[in-house]
Amino acid sequence: MNNSKVNIINYLSTHNNVCAEDLTAYYGIKTTTARQYLSEISRKGDLVRISRGTYAVSQKQNFVFVPNKISQSIYKQLSNQLPYNDLCVYDGSVFSQFQHHLFTNNAVYVETNRDSVEYVFNYLKSKYNNTFRQPDANFMTDYVDLRKRCIIVKSLVTESPLAEYDGVRVPTLEKLLVDIQKDADFDYLRGTESLYIYQSAFELYNINTQRLLRYAKRRGTLTSVESLINEVKK
Repeated sequence: MNNSKVNIINYLSTHNNVCAEDLTAYYGIKTTTARQYLSEISRKGDLVRISRGTYAVSQKQNFVFVPNKISQSIYKQLSNQLPYNDLCVYDGSVFSQFQHHLFTNNAVYVETNRDSVEYVFNYLKSKYNNTFRQPDANFMTDYVDLRKRCIIVKSLVTESPLAEYDGVRVPTLEKLLVDIQKDADFDYLRGTESLYIYQSAFELYNINTQRLLRYAKRRGTLTSVESLINEVKK
């Protein structure tokens, strides 16, 4: 598959678009096999379908999130405290470019293994004011002001899709799109705001739909995520 992907990208370096029949004539592979390759590469976001059976190189960017200084500091502290733990740390600015109604979010989100949440919460609470452990939607509404610096500690779902920036493990865009549909602390992003976020994300960035749906299924929110994707594609 990797060689086939390279061949397809190489073909597109000298052609505006490609279909299965082009690959059959150019590389001598079966048409059914070529269609399968094109479909799989398209689902991963490297190609975009411009008409039935015809694809071009995606002009969208890959999403890369740069954690702020406090997120990097917290990640380094926790890595020293728990060197063998899984960690994901990011801040609320990750959502700003996708939102329709601009809402200041200065929270730092810290996710770690389920059995370490209590330790991480206590450690961070001893150092930072306004540290909260897995708050529900009502608690968020009544007690958490996202305009002020705060830290939200919660469990990291196993097999979460993560990326890395300068040694800090951060969420992929696919993870964020699922989590806003599931986590109580993201309740303010539901409804029409979620749809706008999905529309913006799909317009701006390459999205691995297979990874997105696999993680959505793991989190038990597959139906709502599929519904939003269908709305985006209308």
